[in-house]
Amino acid sequence: MNIIEYIQRMRKTMAKTVFVGDHELTFPGPHLGVLRDCNAVLDSAEGLHKQIAEDGYLLARGLIDKEKLIAGRRAILEYANGNGKDGVFKPDTDIMEAVAGEGSPGRTMGTPAVTHHPDVQSVLEGDELFKFFRNFFGGDTRTFDYKWLRFVRPDGWSGPHFDFVYMGRGSKQLHTCWVPFGDVPATMGTLTVLVGSHNLPSFAPIRDTYGKTDVDKDGTPGHFGRDPMEISDKYGGEWQTADFEMGDVIIFTMHTMHTSTKNLSDRWRISCDIRFQPAEHPIDERWVGKNPISHTGTQKISFEEAKKQWGLE
Repeated sequence: MNIIEYIQRMRKTMAKTVFVGDHELTFPGPHLGVLRDCNAVLDSAEGLHKQIAEDGYLLARGLIDKEKLIAGRRAILEYANGNGKDGVFKPDTDIMEAVAGEGSPGRTMGTPAVTHHPDVQSVLEGDELFKFFRNFFGGDTRTFDYKWLRFVRPDGWSGPHFDFVYMGRGSKQLHTCWVPFGDVPATMGTLTVLVGSHNLPSFAPIRDTYGKTDVDKDGTPGHFGRDPMEISDKYGGEWQTADFEMGDVIIFTMHTMHTSTKNLSDRWRISCDIRFQPAEHPIDERWVGKNPISHTGTQKISFEEAKKQWGLE
């Protein structure tokens, strides 16, 4: 190991201050643990199934070729620069650094002009991910046509939720794959998982109520409130995250509660959520086709009202 590699490794192991919701936490620390990777069992379907059954997620380090990601990142940033509003990037900076300006990148989520750009598709529907999921499912796999490509601005974050409530009408083996288009340290808005939420008995009341809802049919909230730490304080489990490097991905179940840390940097965090399932299974019609219909419903009740209906006060 040379001195540069040593310094980089030491930086990764040093504790840092992050925010989960409005809570200032030390990472790694007693309230925010470290995700474990699955690379030791990457070629073993049995090993992957065992690990995701235990943890509710699979962190695969270096799964996607970095050169593909660099090309995909460039295509995304050039699209935002050409289609955004009022200065997406800080003037006189390299757009590949994605230093945030005063403006907005415009809509990128579910926008084929960028999500289906060949350089972006080579990442999101590339050989690496299809090989992984063919092994994981033991057969042919299918992915949603709709891609959740996100720009998260400085100080932005995502609230806690199950993905099932947004896309639960098809396969029971649907999984999410979160792909960062760049290095994303824990201080920049990393995906954060509540380990135990998918299988602990203490979470059964959430899984059996909120976890069975459909936001379009039921008009119920998508997020399970806005306080991630309140959930773990009441129901248990452990929040975990990691410093992500370009090429890393994390896969998780539809009933794995997740949120993100807050983006404390001055840059846009760019990532995409994609979904995979066995090819022969039924699929949620909202997210497939040339022009997926996406969401059609509106939220009709508040989270506090919903909690009362679910008996979760």
